[in-house]
Amino acid sequence: MTTGLDDSGRTQTTPLENRRTQRRIAVRIPIQVYLPGMDRPITAMNQDISWGGAQFVAVAPFDALSGTLRLVFPWRGRDRVAIEARVVRAQRLEAGHYQVAVRFASLTPRSQSRLEKLLTMLDVADGAGESPAAPLVRELEVAVDDAGAMREMLEQIASGQLRITVFEAYKAGQSIRLAIRGAEDLPGVRLRARVLEVSRVKVDGFAQSELFSLELGFEHPQSAITAFVELLIAQLPPVRNDPESSLAGAPDWLRAMHLARPTEDLSHRDRSDISVLESRYPDALRSLVVAWGDPELFDLAFQDLTLGSRAEPGGWPADAWEELGLLQDVHDSAYGLPTNRLSPLRPTRCR
Repeated sequence: MTTGLDDSGRTQTTPLENRRTQRRIAVRIPIQVYLPGMDRPITAMNQDISWGGAQFVAVAPFDALSGTLRLVFPWRGRDRVAIEARVVRAQRLEAGHYQVAVRFASLTPRSQSRLEKLLTMLDVADGAGESPAAPLVRELEVAVDDAGAMREMLEQIASGQLRITVFEAYKAGQSIRLAIRGAEDLPGVRLRARVLEVSRVKVDGFAQSELFSLELGFEHPQSAITAFVELLIAQLPPVRNDPESSLAGAPDWLRAMHLARPTEDLSHRDRSDISVLESRYPDALRSLVVAWGDPELFDLAFQDLTLGSRAEPGGWPADAWEELGLLQDVHDSAYGLPTNRLSPLRPTRCR
């Protein structure tokens, strides 16, 4: 069961089978499941998977099939997709066998990237599956063109929750992709989010317009979100204290829409303090920012920039290379080395 809104704006429960908003894709593969209080995993047979969860069959004590589990899906070679998941239901099939439905609760950025690739590949292969009306995931896109509004939003995300006003209804408990698009020099970010609470917003004089206030939580480790947000905030331009452009006195629904004009003229900002990567190679920098805080994912992104498909033809210019090296040094010091690089020497870096 989950909660939604009735016609009066109050919450109501909705049966699981009536609230499916994501496409479930059948995929029968063995997975490993770490049960609460057990150090060694059991092997289960996965039945289907979606953006928000999965269903599998396992032989295990019924009492252990509750709370938070850790699922490990195979990837390529020895790589894996590890996901923390919460049990939604477990039903008995036969002696010792249970069908278990889980919803995903927390993924590292690397596991999330692999899950998205897996779902995309499976969706193509599953062309005759569920109706195309059921998307892989529902995306909520927010356009932000104000540095102050972006800072406020990022600070909320760092706290673990975000409240935002939208024009469309969402279901409480629904897992979505939150895409924040920053205008001009403002950064952008994509996160897994779960709708924790939904309520209608009434605005005097706009009785015909439906507005909804969403409270979102995030399905990533808090440490990864905090580190990522701190890096993005450090990239924001300074906010000028301009009463005419401030939204301090605006209603909540307008503030949440992030439609205010910029607090400064970013197109004419002094660019003497902008790094080479920011000014000439923003896509390369963005790929490292997305992987920031995860040693394995950061190393993969770095290798792609230096040796892979995104390497600069003819080699990186000296000034850009120095900045890349500095970023890797800082990341190694702050988050440690990946398992495939046991020395501070950088075999992935080349001129």
